[in-house]
Amino acid sequence: LVRAGAGAVVLCGATVIAARGVPEWEKDAFALLNSGPDGPELLLWAPMQAGSLFGPVVVGGLAWWRWRNWRPAVGSVVVGVAAWQLAKVVKAAVERGRPFELMEGFARRMGTPLEGLGFVSGHSAVAFSLAAVCSPYLSKRGRIGAYALAVVVGLARIQVSAHLRRDVVGGAGLGYGLGQ
Repeated sequence: LVRAGAGAVVLCGATVIAARGVPEWEKDAFALLNSGPDGPELLLWAPMQAGSLFGPVVVGGLAWWRWRNWRPAVGSVVVGVAAWQLAKVVKAAVERGRPFELMEGFARRMGTPLEGLGFVSGHSAVAFSLAAVCSPYLSKRGRIGAYALAVVVGLARIQVSAHLRRDVVGGAGLGYGLGQ
């Protein structure tokens, strides 16, 4: 309950900030992460799929193959899909656009979405929910790897100009809390 509560606190804090618009410090942070060269998005595409709607199905299948235990297998699918759907509910409630609607002068990359809402990142929500669900079944190194992959998914969403930093943090809070 404490970990689920921590995820809820992160989501609520990020939501309050996101509902007020885009503060200058968030624009500056986005500009810093988005100012790199073109090309990394090609390398980040594959790991970014861990946060897609297909990620829970793949992780659920891998969990069943690895542990032959229905809890992490079914949990990955159910919680991952729930995280994706709840992210859509939060997006509709907050109604904060994507970076191209809110800012000027950023690098548009291959894979930059041209429609939809930005807050929260559904990819981050899914990736963190999967890391949380599988965490009890992983070694310490495995847990570090799962959460590192979730962080990479979030950073990749910023790299492709799909989300601002706060969108990713809110999605991480949603997914982490839900995965507990």
